[in-house]
Amino acid sequence: MKKCCYLFLLSFFLVVVASCDKEDDDMDSLLSKQSSPFVTPNSCGIDEVLKRDTLRILDIGNSYTNDGIAYLGHIVEAANINTDNICFYSLTRGSASFKSWYDCYYGLDNQKYHLNKEFGGLTMQVKTGVYGNGDSSGMQSALSQKWDLIIVHQVSDYANDYRKWNTMSDGGYLYRYTKMLSALQPDAAFGFLLIHSYMDNYKSNTEGSSFKRWNNIVKATDEMLVDYPIYQLVIPYGSAIQNLRSSSLNNEYDLTRDGTHLGYGLARYAAACAYYQSIFYPRTGVSVLGNTWRYQCTSSELKKVKYLSSCVDVDDDAAHVAQMAAVYACQNYRNNVAPTSIATQ
Repeated sequence: MKKCCYLFLLSFFLVVVASCDKEDDDMDSLLSKQSSPFVTPNSCGIDEVLKRDTLRILDIGNSYTNDGIAYLGHIVEAANINTDNICFYSLTRGSASFKSWYDCYYGLDNQKYHLNKEFGGLTMQVKTGVYGNGDSSGMQSALSQKWDLIIVHQVSDYANDYRKWNTMSDGGYLYRYTKMLSALQPDAAFGFLLIHSYMDNYKSNTEGSSFKRWNNIVKATDEMLVDYPIYQLVIPYGSAIQNLRSSSLNNEYDLTRDGTHLGYGLARYAAACAYYQSIFYPRTGVSVLGNTWRYQCTSSELKKVKYLSSCVDVDDDAAHVAQMAAVYACQNYRNNVAPTSIATQ
C-alpha cells in the first residue's frame, strides 16, 4: 500500500513538473514571437487613453504604492484639474509581487489586502475596505469593472533582477499576471511603476549602493518593456527619488524612514510629483512645476519614525527641488540628474 501511494505521489509530481516546464516553454515561445495579444498593446494607445473624457485608474501594488500616491490627490487638486470624470483606485497588499496578485485573484493568497478609492468624482461599483484569508472577491470585483489605465509593479525584493520575473518562483509570474489582467481588461492601457531603491546600507540592498540598485531596477524595467510592450507608460517615481538623493536635500537615510519605505514629507512628495507628471501633465498640459501644494510632517508621523530626519517638511524651496526631480525623471528615467535648475518643457 505504501509503495502504491509513493508511486502515485511520484507520478503526480512528475506530471506537475512537466506541466510547469511546458508552460514555461510556451511562454518563451510567445515572448520570442511577440505575437501574443497578452504581450502586445491593445488597440488603444496611452496618449489617447490619458486624454479620454473619462479616466478610470486602478493602481495594483504594495506599500510602495501607498508611499507614491499618498499626496497625489492633493497635488491634482492644487493644479485645479477637474476630477468629476476621473477616479483613482488602489489595490494594495504588503510585499505583494506579481505572483501575490495572481494568487490573490484565484483565492490562493492568505494575506490581507486593501481596496481603496484615492480621489476623483467617479465611483466604481466595488466595495472598498480590507480583504483577507483567501477572499478574492475584492480583487475580482475590482477587475470586473471597466478601467482605462491599470498600473502594476514588482515587489522591491526582485525589482532589480528581471531574470526572475518570468519564472515560477515568488519573484516570477509576470507573464501569467499580465495575461490574466489583459484578458480581464481588453480595453485598458497598462502602466508600469518604476520603484525606488533601498538606502545604501539597508540590509536587503545586495548592491550596497542606492544608485547601483536603482540602476539595476531601471535595467530590469527596460528589459521588461522589450518583452511586454503592453506596458506603454512608465511612472518613474524611483528615478525621481534617485534624482532627489543627488540634491542637497538628501540625508543619511536616503530619504527613507526605515531604509526601504519613503520618508514622510519630501520623499513622498517627489514620488507623487512623478505620478502627476506621468499621468496628468499629458492629459492637461499643466506641469507639476509650480504646483502650490505643500506639506508639513505631523506629530504622529514624527512619533512613528526612529529618526526625525525621516520626516522632511515640504516648504517652497524643497517643493521646487522635488518637482524638478520628478520632471527630470519623466523626461528620461534612465538618467540620474541633480535637480538644480528648472527643466525645459
